[in-house]
Amino acid sequence: MKAVFDVLKANIGKIVDLWALSTAKSSYLRGSDLSTSEQVRTDRMMAFIGALIMRSENPTERRSQEVLKSAIRAEHGGQLNFAAIIKRQTLLREAMLSVVEHDLPQMNKTTAKLALDSMIDRSIEGTLVLMEQYVDMRSSLSLCMPGAPDSKYSFDQALARFCKSVLDYFDADFVAIFKYSSDSKELTCLSSSSKSITLAKDSTFQLDAVPLAAETISSMRTSFASEEPAQLKRKGQTKLSFTHTVVGPIIYDNVIDGLFVVGDSSRIVPLTPVEIDVVEGLAVHVAWVLESSRMFQQMQVRSRAQKVLIETAAAVQQEIESEEIYRIIATRVAELVPCDELALYVFDWPKRTCSPVFASGHYASEIMSDRDFPADTGIVGYIGRTRKPEIIMDSEADPRAEYIPGTPQTHTRMLAVPIVGKKETIGVIELMRYPPVSFSQEDLEIATLFANHAAVALENARLVKEITDERDQVEMHMDLLTHDIANYATPITAYFESIRSKKDLDPVVASMADKTARQVENMMRLIEMVRVLSRLREGPPKSFRSMDLRKAIDSAILEVTDRSHVRGMNFEVNLQPEQVMLVKADELLKEIFVNLFYSTGLNETKQKNLLSISAEVRRERKVDYWWVKVAQPGRSIPHHIKGEVLRMSKSSKSELAGGFGIGLAAARNIVARYGGSMWVSDIAPGDYTKGCVFNIMIPRLQ
Repeated sequence: MKAVFDVLKANIGKIVDLWALSTAKSSYLRGSDLSTSEQVRTDRMMAFIGALIMRSENPTERRSQEVLKSAIRAEHGGQLNFAAIIKRQTLLREAMLSVVEHDLPQMNKTTAKLALDSMIDRSIEGTLVLMEQYVDMRSSLSLCMPGAPDSKYSFDQALARFCKSVLDYFDADFVAIFKYSSDSKELTCLSSSSKSITLAKDSTFQLDAVPLAAETISSMRTSFASEEPAQLKRKGQTKLSFTHTVVGPIIYDNVIDGLFVVGDSSRIVPLTPVEIDVVEGLAVHVAWVLESSRMFQQMQVRSRAQKVLIETAAAVQQEIESEEIYRIIATRVAELVPCDELALYVFDWPKRTCSPVFASGHYASEIMSDRDFPADTGIVGYIGRTRKPEIIMDSEADPRAEYIPGTPQTHTRMLAVPIVGKKETIGVIELMRYPPVSFSQEDLEIATLFANHAAVALENARLVKEITDERDQVEMHMDLLTHDIANYATPITAYFESIRSKKDLDPVVASMADKTARQVENMMRLIEMVRVLSRLREGPPKSFRSMDLRKAIDSAILEVTDRSHVRGMNFEVNLQPEQVMLVKADELLKEIFVNLFYSTGLNETKQKNLLSISAEVRRERKVDYWWVKVAQPGRSIPHHIKGEVLRMSKSSKSELAGGFGIGLAAARNIVARYGGSMWVSDIAPGDYTKGCVFNIMIPRLQ
């Protein structure tokens, strides 16, 4: 056998030429070889044949085993076609046999063939083992992809399996995937596999703790180093120091996202350039897998965020208490961006102070106790002024931070997001995580999106509170007007009636008493109008009943003419005799016309006041209405306030006095209560000086 090995070593160049020629003619030629230069292919073949001969000469020597494996990885790296591998090995056997037969013609052909068969079989066996490991390595990487079919592994499990497969394929001591943070300049372990050390997931290291890390990040290229143990000791050996180290950059969108590290201190032969290229290629695939997983997670987070936002909006709509809204906002944002501690602050800009309104975590009570601090201090004040969210890697070391009494000095990661309203910053959400866990840009975007929705909810809560306070004030004033003032006005009316009833009363005094009595009666009627408006604020009843519109008109005329201060009012009723005018209404139906008639009569300068009342059926949009017209020739309403006079607007108040607008507004609101409409027009179209018409339409009940 020694003679065979000597012949093979002496004729490696010739064997390579024969093998290359036969391979080029073979239909099993790899397409990738077409892009490889002839010199590279020749060198690779020579290295493989040399390693094969060395392994055959020294089958138990470790160095020869490593050299052969490296040569197989170089020659068959990435080749998954078993038939092509067998064909190439067969062609190599034929080339070697041809050389042996030529240089050793006296050797028995069977013996020579058996010797070469043993060499090739050992090569095929080693190739198949490495090919199986290569397939497992690539398949485990594919399992990391989101939505991989029939995957029994989680993302972390698939990533760990990939690291173990790489460890087996390269016979290495250590394989790890690190996440790089450009903010903290730290590396966080995503997954690892090792023969000699234990490295937990999420372990964090500074750049100098990982050999070649800083160099790889700065150059954005794969770095490789082989050093003797003595050299490592002089440099200061770390937990992750190895005699042979390859660090591949995980790059996405031209930014370093992480590092792929392969380290070994047990092998004799350093990694070959081809093996380093394989590591670099794996780093590219890892980058693609990590980004795909991140995009998938982002889609899931955003989908969950939309769901949480909808649920939050629904929950907030059911609450009017600010404290409960604060709790809902804080707990829901913690669902989207998990954290160890959380605090929600709200500004009081008129007082220039800020206070916590919700807190969770170990020191929630201490945070809630630190109230009414200046609005422009601390990280909260800075975020409130700038209105920009920010990730802070060390809240304790940040110069803007203010100490909260009772809390320890812990170096936490912080995500601070402003809640910005239309006019000012409403508050700030602070989320804290304990190192090494940090916040990502995705966390910032999700929290900002949520804060925008929270701003709407908080502004609505403030608006509801303001409306509630205003409503309470209105109800208090309404109660004061309709009860207390009315209680004082009633005896005054009685006193003046007593004075006016005296027969020997001085004419001047009688005139003044009569005018004053009319004003008091007008005031009492205004109170009644306001009382009607107050009842309308309570909302309509659950159901209306059938009522006669004509009877309501007649009853209103009787009530108005019975009052002393409107005795000068005359009514001209043009309704069909015995006509029944049914509508669906309630007890306020009569108040439409009482308020309308009183409003037209609240003008002491007019001695005579004629109201002409008519009605007819009118059909609009397939609905029949009773159209009641109340014409008042003595009242002129300019065109520009016809649309305002029924709404008590400022412009109508400036044009019309004496409670005119209040009564009309009450009448209009009652009509709207029944699904009808009310408007003002001219008796003579286009000429408002000839008088006005109050038009009322209420759905007719068949």
